[in-house]
Amino acid sequence: MPYLGDEHTVRELRRALSNPNVQADHLRYRNTIHRVIRLKLCDVWGQSEVLAVLQRYRPRGEDELFDILSLLDPALLSHHAPVMAATLRLFLSLCSTLPAVCMSALERARGPLLAAAGSTSRELRYAALCHIQLLLRSEPGLMGEHYKRFFCGYAEPPYIKQNKMQVLVELVNDDNVAMVLDELRGYCTDVNTETSQTAINAIGSIGRSYTDRCLAILTGLLGLKQEHITSAVLQTLRDLVWVCPQCGDAVCSALEGWEDNLQDSQGRGALLWLLGVYGDRVTGAPYLLEDCIDGVRSEVSAEVKTELLTATLRLFLSRPAETQDMMGRLLVYCIEEEVDMCVRDQALLYYRLLHCGIEEVRQVLQGGRRSDPSLGPLIGRPPEPISQWASSFNTLEPLTLGASTVGNSDHATPKPSTLTPNTLTSNAEAMTPTPGDPHLPDCSSGALSLSVSPALTPEEFERLWLQLEKGACLEVCVQ
Repeated sequence: MPYLGDEHTVRELRRALSNPNVQADHLRYRNTIHRVIRLKLCDVWGQSEVLAVLQRYRPRGEDELFDILSLLDPALLSHHAPVMAATLRLFLSLCSTLPAVCMSALERARGPLLAAAGSTSRELRYAALCHIQLLLRSEPGLMGEHYKRFFCGYAEPPYIKQNKMQVLVELVNDDNVAMVLDELRGYCTDVNTETSQTAINAIGSIGRSYTDRCLAILTGLLGLKQEHITSAVLQTLRDLVWVCPQCGDAVCSALEGWEDNLQDSQGRGALLWLLGVYGDRVTGAPYLLEDCIDGVRSEVSAEVKTELLTATLRLFLSRPAETQDMMGRLLVYCIEEEVDMCVRDQALLYYRLLHCGIEEVRQVLQGGRRSDPSLGPLIGRPPEPISQWASSFNTLEPLTLGASTVGNSDHATPKPSTLTPNTLTSNAEAMTPTPGDPHLPDCSSGALSLSVSPALTPEEFERLWLQLEKGACLEVCVQ
């Protein structure tokens, strides 16, 4: 073989390991592998490439496997992060059927990973943090004793701060929860709005297991009266009470005397959701909704309008005397004047649902309310098998996943439709079925059908669509 310290070595190694004659002679193949493993003359790039090539080799027995692992073990502690990462990936590949050995390798590589996470290079720090998040999916307590290493520095860029906060969420336990929450509370007032929102979301995630402590912090942040903080807190409280309904009383207390006028659409949507679900416990809920209804003509967000419709109808079920008049005004506006078809159809659905009776409305809006199973408890969840992510270790995949989680989570507001709706009178006429028409369902019974099966076959629907007037097409389709 040529000199083992240049790039030509890697090319020769690839050629040798790909040669069928070499592969057929297992003794020669194994000797080549062992000779390369003992190689310490390559530079960092060469060692990483050699370790990547060695993943093609599969030992024929446990004795040979452990011989190779013994030779590779010192590389797990290499102070060169690329060599350490390539060695750990090779360990995970060779020991896919030996979970105990994989766990031992992760523990051995913990020190170099922590060193890489504290590197002066921002790029290396970010890559190390993304890979640490992978490891924590299978071994949540791997970095538990070193949680302070993931506290954020003042001069660190936002994307590194956000990754560190996500790691801190995974490392929370009974011993360090107080210190971690105190640290996260300081990040909530960061000058970078995305960092602040990430810290608030992290507190909300921890709140699934440590509810009282996190609620005290979140409700205290509302007193700062800062737009982006208030919006993020409301969204976090909405998610928290959805998975932990016992938090409802504390959230209702925080909403008493609410006077802030939020500009952020996601924050307004979260506030409306809370008022709709817990409006019977908030004294001023009808007045807050009435202010929103009075300004609905200037509202540009379709999501806020649909949330306002749902919240008003929910509040009507618990406080009808205070809500009836403004609910009627809102339905009239959304059906007659609203240009967004999603909002208009939602209003039409609620209008027809009210004609079916209050109990039917209550069953649709309040029946079977369950928490989202994806928002499960933070502590005690089962660890993932290492095999689920081992193939992506030391690749770009963890970095892309990290970029997607720390990116901006705001959703673009859909543009309103330019279609001009008919008046409520013409809509009612269009919705009136022709007597004796066999294609339309019988609405005289007053019962609301929620069957998933279509009332018309595709052929019947097409014929009916072509027969209808242009202005009535959408209304018959909704009915």
